Amino acid sequence: MSEPSPQEFRGLVEGIFKQIPFIQEIGLELHDFDLEQQILSAAFSLKPELIGNSWTNILHGGVIATALDTVGGLTAMVAAYHRMGGAIEWEEKVQRLTRLGTVDMRVDYLKPGRGQHFICSGTVLRVGNKLVVTRMELHNDAQDLIATGTATFLY
Repeated sequence: MSEPSPQEFRGLVEGIFKQIPFIQEIGLELHDFDLEQQILSAAFSLKPELIGNSWTNILHGGVIATALDTVGGLTAMVAAYHRMGGAIEWEEKVQRLTRLGTVDMRVDYLKPGRGQHFICSGTVLRVGNKLVVTRMELHNDAQDLIATGTATFLY
């Protein structure tokens, strides 16, 4: 198989969202994606299954952490893909990218997860030969910063 076009690569990233049952349960979907700029964000809406505190109607902390981890991981995947460039054949890239996993993640819960719609964005802090470090942010529909995360991924 030959190297995918940027649009085909976006389709591969969207496919990842559709393949993971827990991500489907949350309703997390690709929101913004730019392969060249290594920009990635995902969005989801509040639903009863995601509430962690029924008295205050806020998101469960595990849902927040999952959104941060997922977006951080996919941001890391895009950065690793970029880092490998043309020096590595597509088949080897696929092998390395499908093994990508979280090594460490820190989550800071800054505000209660109130809102109806949420956007989680990821940025790359550092890309090495085997590790990628990303920073993630989760905002609600009022643009309140709900949580941040920093994670290291192995590829």
